[in-house]
Amino acid sequence: MAAREISNYVITPEKFLDEDEQKTLLKTCRERSELDLMKGRKTKPVRYMLVDLALYSGLRVMELAALTIGDINTTGKNPYLIVRSGKRKKQRFVYIESGLCSHLKNFISYKQKTLGQSIDKNAPLFAGRNGNHPPTITLMKSWEKAVETAGLSKKYSIHNARHTYATYLYKSTKDLLKVKKYLGHSNINMTLLYADLVPDDNESNIKRIEY
Repeated sequence: MAAREISNYVITPEKFLDEDEQKTLLKTCRERSELDLMKGRKTKPVRYMLVDLALYSGLRVMELAALTIGDINTTGKNPYLIVRSGKRKKQRFVYIESGLCSHLKNFISYKQKTLGQSIDKNAPLFAGRNGNHPPTITLMKSWEKAVETAGLSKKYSIHNARHTYATYLYKSTKDLLKVKKYLGHSNINMTLLYADLVPDDNESNIKRIEY
């Protein structure tokens, strides 16, 4: 984003989900996913994974669509995602917390055992037609359906999940360089837009919303 564009861009509290909205969205997705699993349906577990990952990784929708199984490292003390298709083709690492790590492990097992999909390192995390990467519009519409089902405002697009992640990461770390790195910003001025949105606190790391 160019400097002039950044100067005209504003991030307000209306552009990210508050904690209650996050809880509601994740709880609804989890419950619908569990119901689908009981009844042998497949849509909601995938949607739940998408929503959880969007909220707790800060990836752009095109980056979510491009993720492969090999981009996900859930072993060791510091699990992480590799983003290989960010803006300007810059690769970056995004460390993830334990709850998301566990969900990803379970989802990958579900892909193989229940959906019958490949978990080869080059296979998409979210598989579209013929096992290919899904178009971004598919993920956008799935997110929109999750928001609608949870009774939240339709103003929240999947990009608002990225704003949400950035806001709470800054809130918990007060580390603009970490936020810049995790979000893949090329300009620190873009990251600075999050600095005035949250109150000071003494937390050291981003924490998962309990629901």
